[in-house]
Amino acid sequence: MIVKKVKVIPQDVSTLRQAFQQRKREYDALRATAEWSGAVLHAGVLLELALKIAICKNMDVTHLPRVFQVHDLDFLLYCSGLLNTLQADPDLLRNFGIVATRWTLELRYEGTVITQTQSEEIHNALFDLTGGVLTFLNP
Repeated sequence: MIVKKVKVIPQDVSTLRQAFQQRKREYDALRATAEWSGAVLHAGVLLELALKIAICKNMDVTHLPRVFQVHDLDFLLYCSGLLNTLQADPDLLRNFGIVATRWTLELRYEGTVITQTQSEEIHNALFDLTGGVLTFLNP
């Protein structure tokens, strides 16, 4: 029997967590300077990293397989093994939906103007103490 070696990203889970912490510091700095569009871009990246960390935990692996080197939050949620948990909690599901429908990597290229109100809505969806998606994922 031939077993094909799984292609993985070079960074391990510890490095993914460090990247999460770095992006979180950048996110906080962008919010502090009222750079709402940049903050929202980073917010989505934070959720993406947290889901990739959750996938590693769900699969019990130290390196993320390259097949998960995507930016589709719905796909990453499904692969994390946490979809049923989110679907069972209306607040978590609503908050995930807020971020998943309003964030795209195209924000890097577009001149989209994000208002403070829009940024706050995404911030609350991620960090609310009882229903925040990142509060729940706790990367």
